[in-house]
Formats: sequence, C-alpha cells, structure tokens
Amino acid sequence: MFSHSQAVASPYPIENYVGSAVKRKKQSATCPSAVKQPDGAVIADIRDWMDRRLHCVAGRREFKRGRYMIRNAAGRDIAAILGQYRRKLLRGEAVACLFVFNEPLLYAGRADTAQAFRYLAGQMAPIAATGVEALIDGGALTTAIRLKCPVTGESTLFDDFECIAFCPQSRDEADPLYDPLMFAPYPCVNLSSDVFAFSSFVADSALSAWGRPVYCEPSPERIEPLLQLCVDRWQRIATKTIRNFEAVTNTALCPVHVGADETYWVAHHKDPAFAERKKEAHAHELPVIYANRIVDAWMRHFRGERAYRAGGLAREGLPA
Repeated sequence: MFSHSQAVASPYPIENYVGSAVKRKKQSATCPSAVKQPDGAVIADIRDWMDRRLHCVAGRREFKRGRYMIRNAAGRDIAAILGQYRRKLLRGEAVACLFVFNEPLLYAGRADTAQAFRYLAGQMAPIAATGVEALIDGGALTTAIRLKCPVTGESTLFDDFECIAFCPQSRDEADPLYDPLMFAPYPCVNLSSDVFAFSSFVADSALSAWGRPVYCEPSPERIEPLLQLCVDRWQRIATKTIRNFEAVTNTALCPVHVGADETYWVAHHKDPAFAERKKEAHAHELPVIYANRIVDAWMRHFRGERAYRAGGLAREGLPA
C-alpha cells in the first residue's frame, strides 16, 4: 500500500547513489488550467489511476476489493472523514483511506513539493498532535484505533495508522524533493496501518483456503503453515511494489531498491513520516522481518502463551 514498514537510518551501502552530482532535468509536464476541476472529476481521475497505474501492489489489491475509502477533503472535513473511516474499519468495510485535496494551485505542473507538503500538513492539522512545521520536517501523524483483529478475533489497539503525504510534484526530477514513491495525480494523504493491512490479507487467505476465519481453526499446528505462506506472499507483494517504483525512478537522484538479501529495502525517506523537507536514504524492514514478528505474536496467542496485542509490532525495538 502507500504506507511502509518502519525505517531506520541505513547502515547499508546505497548502490549507484550519486545525489547532487547528477544534473537534474525537469520532466516535461503540462500545466493544466488554474480553474478548479469538479470534485467528481478529480475523484474519477484518482480512481482510474489506482485501478490502472498505481505501482503499489497491495494498494491496488485493496482498491479492487472495494476496501479503499476515497474522499474529497478540506481541513474542515478531516475529523469527520476520519470518523467515517473508523466506522468502516469497525464494520470490516475498509482497510485504507485516501484524503484527496482539489487545490488548483497544486495541480501537476504548478508549485513544488515543499509547498504541497506544507499545504497538506495545514489541512491535516485538525487531527495532528504536532504543528505544521513538525509534520513537514519528518514528524509522524499517527492514529491509534482499537479494532477486532481479523486473525485472532480479539479486540486490540492498532497503533500504526499513519498519515503520509503525496503530491504530483514528487515525480518532477527538477524538484529538490523528487521521490516518485510520494507521487499521486492530486495532493493526497493516505491513512493506513501495515499491521492491519497484513492482518486483513491473512484473513482473506484463510477464507479462501478454509472458508472460515483463522480464529475458528482449533489447531495451532494447522494455523502456522498458513501464516508462513502469507508471509511469503506478502514478501512477494512488497518486493514487486519496490521494483515497480525502481523501474520508474531516476535512482541516481532518488535511491530505491530491494537489498541483496531481501530483508530490507532502501528509499529516499524515513518512515513513518508525514513529509520531509530533507531527503536521505533509509533502510526499511521487508515482510520477511516485520511480518514474521507479527506471526510470532499470533502464534503465541493461538498456543495460549500470551494475549495478542498489535501495538508496537510495526516498529522494531518497541514492546509488543
């Protein structure tokens, strides 16, 4: 999905990264009319992009399953949209939420990424615990939501619902904050949880394989192979997504690749971060690391060793 696993400062060499030594060439981009487009047309464009051109495999999967809540938004609407998203999560009708901002000054070919990020931070301020400057300087906009775990069937607090900013300008190689992973056709903010997304994927897999939820299977010995199969599949989805982005990125300007041992991937931003004014390479865990951490917590629950808690599982080093 748009969202990523927790990032840490990269201890790995960044192959072929030469940064500012490469002369930046501005991408050809048409500048649309400054006249505001109808909200319905903007949403239609976003939906078409997600259906046919979104590089994130998991996000496209959720969109095609009808579990991506997409809404036109403005600052005054943010809290109400968040409330609607929470209700859809509780009813099992959504996995992710996309706030779409129809602002002509930030259409493709206008403004720059830094201006877009500042605008989006201001729009999301009603649900942020920090100020605009913190959000555009690497701060996180995190929401904790208590939900029924799709795998264990138990109520638990998912503490990694993260808001991430996206904008058209991120695809412009002439922009100092060039990073195609942060591209969307219009200014957007994505809200989702890595842990809940993986949990939903596992729940879907159990229904497909067994016709019933994981928590209805009494045998831990039968559950574990299914969970490991899901880790393998989620890993393939993640690595495919990263390679999709690598294929459309000038990696001399913006490093993005899967690490040699496929336990980490490199991106030109940290995570979770709402937005950043300074781009640096970071290493991020891949599912073979973080999804196995989640599976271990599930199996402890199913073996009766420890009650399941989703909190902390998306972040290396925090207690689960």
